[in-house]
Amino acid sequence: MRRNALALITILFLSSLPLSAGDMAVRKAILGSAYAEHEGYRVLQRICDEAGGRLSGSPADLRTLQILEEELRREGLVSRQESFSMPGWIRGDDAVEVIIPFRKRLRAAALGYVDRHPPFESPLVWGGYGFEDELSGAAGSIAVVSSESPREKESPLRLEVIENAARAGAKGVLFVNDKPGGLVMTGVSNFGGKPSPVPAYSITLEDGLWLRRLLEARREVRGRVATASRCTLVQTANLVASLPGKRKAKIVVGAHVDSWDIGQGAVDNGVGSAVLFEIARLFAKHSRTNHYTVEFVWFNGEELGIWGARTYLEQHARDSIVAMVNMDMPGRPTGVNVMGFDEFTPMVRALMDSLKGFDWSGGIISVPWTNSDHQPFLLKGIPSFTVMGHLEKESVFHYHDVGDTFDKVDRLALVDASAGIALLTHALANNTSIEYRIKTVPERIATFKASGMEKRLRRQKEWPF
Repeated sequence: MRRNALALITILFLSSLPLSAGDMAVRKAILGSAYAEHEGYRVLQRICDEAGGRLSGSPADLRTLQILEEELRREGLVSRQESFSMPGWIRGDDAVEVIIPFRKRLRAAALGYVDRHPPFESPLVWGGYGFEDELSGAAGSIAVVSSESPREKESPLRLEVIENAARAGAKGVLFVNDKPGGLVMTGVSNFGGKPSPVPAYSITLEDGLWLRRLLEARREVRGRVATASRCTLVQTANLVASLPGKRKAKIVVGAHVDSWDIGQGAVDNGVGSAVLFEIARLFAKHSRTNHYTVEFVWFNGEELGIWGARTYLEQHARDSIVAMVNMDMPGRPTGVNVMGFDEFTPMVRALMDSLKGFDWSGGIISVPWTNSDHQPFLLKGIPSFTVMGHLEKESVFHYHDVGDTFDKVDRLALVDASAGIALLTHALANNTSIEYRIKTVPERIATFKASGMEKRLRRQKEWPF
């Protein structure tokens, strides 16, 4: 009942917007179809059940692109794969064991770009949070490191901990997950696609607490690590579908299609891929021609370092890209982030005011952030937007773990996200009142310094200026 009421109320309030009759009719059609004819959830089920977790360049990744191509064709959209090579990573039959005080194989997941090596045995040491001084005595040992945040200073990034451990002469790092329930958290060991200087794994909180108790009690603990995972160059592709507009200049609407492999990648970022599919369907059916060209892009390689988005900008360097909308784990819309492009705040505010059925309690913020597919666009000075959204704890609890599966997807949140982000995209694609302007390099640097984004990118070794 709530959902039908939300759609009806929103349609009624759209009528109060100062729009042409044609624009008003299109927006109402998009909204109604998003709720009454939704297809994204079904497409996401196909991706999760028929492909599963999809590291870039893997058979599951390529199968996912095929599924999306098939489904887009059903909606009258022609898509194309834009191939590229990237530093890839293949998970092998890895093993992390405790052999003293007794033998136990740990539930552990190698971080991306950890490369194969001969098996070795070493003593374990407690490495605190992984700061350089805490690892000074780790030479020849495997350091066990907390993933929790220290109270009085900023947590080191995992790549910084790995570098600290390698400089100290440690033979490996075990990151203790900060969530209970036998979970690990996959991720990359670095953002540059280089083999990790020492093997690094995520282990469960429960095993980590056990090891910490033993080590703090000065008990002897020895472990064995065998890594079969390997770094290799892989071939993959971004999937692109375009709707030509009255102008060739284009709005890029994107989401990353790759995921980590140990689960199904349902929430991260199957939900984003499904919402993007649904927005493409809505535009194909109700708004094929807009003022600006609209390009839907399923980016690959995000989890291993945003390779697809960066490659897309290289391959389309001569295109006029005026704005970018990114969807990474979108949920029920609660606000919009204009990421430093404050000139769009009045337009976004008017749109939000017209959609009274949504909970916009998050308001409009202007905070650039990193580590998703909008990042390369931001660095180029292109106006970039994300819709903030709410996902239930059950949806995100298994982030980057085996439990990120289709059953965790909140179907109604997916529908709400599709409706809200589609209408934002439509407003951007038909904006004729605000100039799309690329920020100059000095303007970008000032924005990134003020937001703290510069510091983060420098720490990740991704600051380009």
